[in-house]
Amino acid sequence: MLRIALSFIALLTLSTSTTATEMPYGSLVTNGFRTQAKITYVNPPRELQALPSTTVAVTNAAKQVLDELFVRNNTKALVVVRDSQILYERYSFGVGKRNTPLGYSMSKSLTALAVGRAICDGHITTIEDPIKKYVLSLSGTSWGEASVKDVLRMSSGAYKTEQRFDGHKTREQQLSVGSAIADGKMTADFLDLMKANDEKNYPPGNVYNYSNFDTVALGLLVQAATRMSFSEYFEKAVWHTIGAESRGAWFVNSNGQASTYNGFSATPHDWIRIGVMVLNELINTDSCFGKFLKDATSNQISSTGAAASYGYQIWVGCHASETDFCFVGFGGQYLLFNVATKTVIYHHATTFSPVVWQTPKVMDELIPALAKAKQ
Repeated sequence: MLRIALSFIALLTLSTSTTATEMPYGSLVTNGFRTQAKITYVNPPRELQALPSTTVAVTNAAKQVLDELFVRNNTKALVVVRDSQILYERYSFGVGKRNTPLGYSMSKSLTALAVGRAICDGHITTIEDPIKKYVLSLSGTSWGEASVKDVLRMSSGAYKTEQRFDGHKTREQQLSVGSAIADGKMTADFLDLMKANDEKNYPPGNVYNYSNFDTVALGLLVQAATRMSFSEYFEKAVWHTIGAESRGAWFVNSNGQASTYNGFSATPHDWIRIGVMVLNELINTDSCFGKFLKDATSNQISSTGAAASYGYQIWVGCHASETDFCFVGFGGQYLLFNVATKTVIYHHATTFSPVVWQTPKVMDELIPALAKAKQ
């Protein structure tokens, strides 16, 4: 089903329509492909972090901004939090709080969080270490010779990708990796694929190039450095710290390797908990993880695509003046952040339409509208 649907992507993304076009496999995305992909669960802690609703009334202007976004994007889930309290929440198309939307490439940003935790837990000595120090089997490859920082910035130099292949090198790779793992049929070892596809196009650290295998390398790094599976470490270091209420899940191949570039799914409230944790840790500038997040959400390299600047697997600026940084997934998955007001937006849609790429600009209208409530 996914393989057939992917054949329509090139045509659909060329559309200039101002309304959203639903993915033919949208319901699978909304439920995290959990019925067909091989997955490994990350379990919640015994105590969840409460997400109370705010007692402050949302202004009519702010509500109108969010309602218009919801309709324009064929949005399925939209949750807005300010000061760790739910300000706005709306669902549609039969989606609710119990669904577990796939994050697609928002998963990349989560992988960066795991790398930061591994550094602060002492498993990775320094961000300047070459990845081969921990993943010996990547020695001699672009990823192995690159530093952790280089790969976090999408600058391993391994090969050129094209936007139409969604971070893959070729259409064949898109199908044999991306489609196969979502269908639960990926038997190849990520390490073997990386060695076979490495072209050493650029010296590590020199050129930004959005590549899924850079994120895969980071997942393998975390696994090797912590001596735990990526999913196990993510559960301990990230999922428990956000006080998740439900089980998250990662795609895995037949070797149990997590697809760290596209494979995480969770409930809307747990996605928003990730955002709350990031903002709360970011302001703690005296902590190791707070310092890591400051760098991760700052311009580390010029980029193209969802933003003109890139941090550590996180887009910076996102072509919107009030969106400081964002996690972005294909088809309408977003976590948007405004640091000054401690506002986080979780947005889930399953659309091919170009209109969805304007979503980060909602902050430019929302922040002034919310400010009127305090005047």
